[in-house]
Amino acid sequence: MGLRFGTDGVRGVAGTELTPELVLALGRAAARVLCQVGEGQDRPRLVVARDTRRSGPLLEAAFAAGVAAEGVDVELLGVLPTPGLARVAASEGVAAAMVSASHNPFADNGIKLFGPGGAKLEADTERALEEVLDRLRADGPGPGTAGVAIGTITERDAAATAYVDALVAAFPPGCLDGLVVVVDAAHGAASAVAPAALSRLGAWVEVRAVEPDGLNINEGCGSTHPEALQQAVVAAGADLGLALDGDADRVLAVAGDGALVDGDQLIALFADDLRS
Repeated sequence: MGLRFGTDGVRGVAGTELTPELVLALGRAAARVLCQVGEGQDRPRLVVARDTRRSGPLLEAAFAAGVAAEGVDVELLGVLPTPGLARVAASEGVAAAMVSASHNPFADNGIKLFGPGGAKLEADTERALEEVLDRLRADGPGPGTAGVAIGTITERDAAATAYVDALVAAFPPGCLDGLVVVVDAAHGAASAVAPAALSRLGAWVEVRAVEPDGLNINEGCGSTHPEALQQAVVAAGADLGLALDGDADRVLAVAGDGALVDGDQLIALFADDLRS
C-alpha cells in the first residue's frame, strides 16, 4: 500500500514513516502532476515553506530535491504560516508545498500541497499524485533531467516580513489601538509573524509559546491546549487572546473573561463582519 492523502495532505512520524526517500519521491510526483507547463511558456516553479519542527529542514530539502530533479525551479520561503504560503501561491500563480504536521506533536511531520494559484487539491488530483508516487516507488523515476534542464533551488529572503506587511495592509491603520491581546503561537510558524502584525495594527501584545526550539511545537500550548492562555488573558486583564497551532492555519480565541470562543463562533463573527 502506497502513501495516501488524508484530509489535509500526508503525515507520519518523520524519519520512519515520512522518510526523506519517500518525500523525495513525493516531490517528483508533485512536479509531474502540479507543475506541467505548456510549450513556449516560462519554466515551472514551486514554492515551499515549513513550520519549526526539527525535521522540517531535512524533509524540505528532500522534497525540493525531488521537485528540482524533474526540471522545476523551487523557492524556499523558510518558516512561514500556511496561510502565508497559500497567499504567495495565489498571488504568483504557482503550486506550493507546506512541510508541517499542523497541530500534531513535534515528532510528526507532513507535506500539504497546493495546486497552482494556492488552490486546495481536488480528490482526482490527489489520486493522480498517489498513482504517480506508487509508480515511482515501484519502478524508479526513469530517465531524469540533466544539465540546464535541472531545476534550481533558491531561498527567498524576508517572506515572513512580506506576509506581515500584507496582513497589516488589509486593515485600517491603528484599528487595534487600545486593545490588549495575548497571543499563544504554539512555538510554531507564527511565533514572530503574529505578534508583529498585531503590534503594527496598534494592539499591546503579550506573548506565550513564541520560542521554538524544534522540539516544543504544540507542546502544552496553542490551539490544542488553550487552558494556559485562558488563565493568562484573565491574569493580564487583556481584551482577548488568540491560540494558534503549529503552522497557524487554525485559531481559537479567548474572551476577556477567559471564555473560549471556538471555530464555529469565530466563523459566525467573521461572516457577520463580512456582510456588514
